[in-house]
Amino acid sequence: MEQTINLHPILTEAGLRGLVFDLDGTLIDSAADILHGMRLTFHQAGLGLLPDDYFPGDLHGTGEGIMRSIAADMGWTMPADLKPLRALYVENYAAMGHRHTRLYAGAQDVLNACRDAALPMAICTNKLHASALTAARKVGIDAHFDFISGADTWPAAKPSPVPLLETIRMLGLRPDQCLYFGDTSVDAECARQAGVRFVLHKSGYGDHRLKAAPQYFAFQHWAELLA
Repeated sequence: MEQTINLHPILTEAGLRGLVFDLDGTLIDSAADILHGMRLTFHQAGLGLLPDDYFPGDLHGTGEGIMRSIAADMGWTMPADLKPLRALYVENYAAMGHRHTRLYAGAQDVLNACRDAALPMAICTNKLHASALTAARKVGIDAHFDFISGADTWPAAKPSPVPLLETIRMLGLRPDQCLYFGDTSVDAECARQAGVRFVLHKSGYGDHRLKAAPQYFAFQHWAELLA
C-alpha cells in the first residue's frame, strides 16, 4: 500500500494558494561551491588568498554583495569597477558545475507533497537566473516550479520586495495567498515589505539580524513540514 504523506497545517491552511522559496541556504546547501568560486576569483584578481578555514558571515546577498562582505572581512580594497571581478566570479562559479551543491535533507519530500497537493511553487533567489536554473536542475527539483526568478530577472534584487511581488504575480496569485521560505534577514525583509508571510529555515546560512525579523513559522529540518 502506498504511504500517504500529510503536510504540516501551515501548508494546508484555508486561503493558502502558493509557495515561493529562496534557493541557497533554504532548499540547497551551495556554500562550498560559492566559497570556492569566491576564493579562486580573489586569488586570480590578485586581491589575496582566503584562509582555508574562512567562512563568510554574509551569504544572503547578490554575488557582488558577498564579494564586498568578504573583502571587508579581509581588509582588502575592492576595485572601483566591479564588473570584471563579478564576471570572473560568474565564470569560476559556473565552471564548478554545482559539484558540491546538495539538496537539504527532507526538502525533496516536502516539494513532492506540495506538488501532489497541487500548490503552485516558485523560486525567488538572489542567484543569477541562469545559475539558479542549473542548480535546481542539478539537484533534480527544477520541474517542481512554475517560475524561477533570479537576481537579474527584475530591476531590483532582494531585500527589495519587487522580485517576490513579481514572482507571485507570475503565479497569478496575491501576496496574502502565499508563503515565502527563506533563511536570512534579507529574505525576511523582502517578505515583510511585500506583505508575504515569512517561513524561516533555521538550518540555513542565517545572520544576526534574523532575531529582529518577523516570522510566521520557523523550522529546523524539512521533515518537520510533513505531519
